[in-house]
Amino acid sequence: MEAASLNSTAHTTTVSDQQWQINRQVPCWSHFVEYKARCSSPLPGSVETHHVAGYPILSDPYMFKLPLQTPGCNDSNLQPQSTYLSFAPPELSFGRYQADEQAWIETIKSVGIGGTVRISTMDWLGQSQYLKQTVYWASLSSAISEVVFSKKATVKILVAYWAHFINSTDPYLKSLLYSNVLCSSSKYNHCAGKVEIKYYIVPGFNLTGPAATASGTDTGNIYPGYTRVNHGKYAVSDVRAHVGTSNLIWDYFYTTAGVSFGTYKPAIVYQLQEVFDADWDSPYAVPVEELGEGGSACSS
Repeated sequence: MEAASLNSTAHTTTVSDQQWQINRQVPCWSHFVEYKARCSSPLPGSVETHHVAGYPILSDPYMFKLPLQTPGCNDSNLQPQSTYLSFAPPELSFGRYQADEQAWIETIKSVGIGGTVRISTMDWLGQSQYLKQTVYWASLSSAISEVVFSKKATVKILVAYWAHFINSTDPYLKSLLYSNVLCSSSKYNHCAGKVEIKYYIVPGFNLTGPAATASGTDTGNIYPGYTRVNHGKYAVSDVRAHVGTSNLIWDYFYTTAGVSFGTYKPAIVYQLQEVFDADWDSPYAVPVEELGEGGSACSS
């Protein structure tokens, strides 16, 4: 891709991002940059966007229709189904496609009344991970709580617990579980939804990495590094499937490049639900406790 060969110094600039309350680097063609100060975008033709303080949500993001085959599923229906691509960071959206964060949020919000959203991810964090200025990121958590309250939906979240697990993940997940308490906190709440969260623990995750130290000492590891982990990055409601490339951490949506695929094809939605349910119901999935019920499910 042409953008990969660009000189990052010459093609980025630092702006004050009012949406996330930080100073950060963005591509010089970003709509965060004053219109007259922008450089010419090297990407395909896009819709010009006026200078704004935050990323605009596309009310009618571009979708296309494809006759998708579904091996492994007895589905002979090859009628074209609404399908889309989403991009991260939003500067790669070409002004037509939805940003990846929007695609995740709209997949969550596509759930029907009383339906179920299933989310599988390797990493989850309600903030940034790599920036000097920390960004608080509640976009997905808010969308989940909204459908729990207004649509009486059940949201199931499966997060990998592995050798490189981020310790601050646990309190963020527990705070999301608190939506269940808030849902029933008032007699005026007609709220029947709930959040359920589990860690997926592959046996041997703590025996991964180099077999020996630099000095030759045996480490006891028996598996290669960065293995023994459920590497899922997808969400599926009762009508829409979204298969992503981003860990559910702010940085992956705004500072790294990625493309995701989504579709409304019923056969793919069903298959992804089946994949999730197999992991969710397996003996390797351990429930995350709510706040006040003790430490991490994996603390021992």
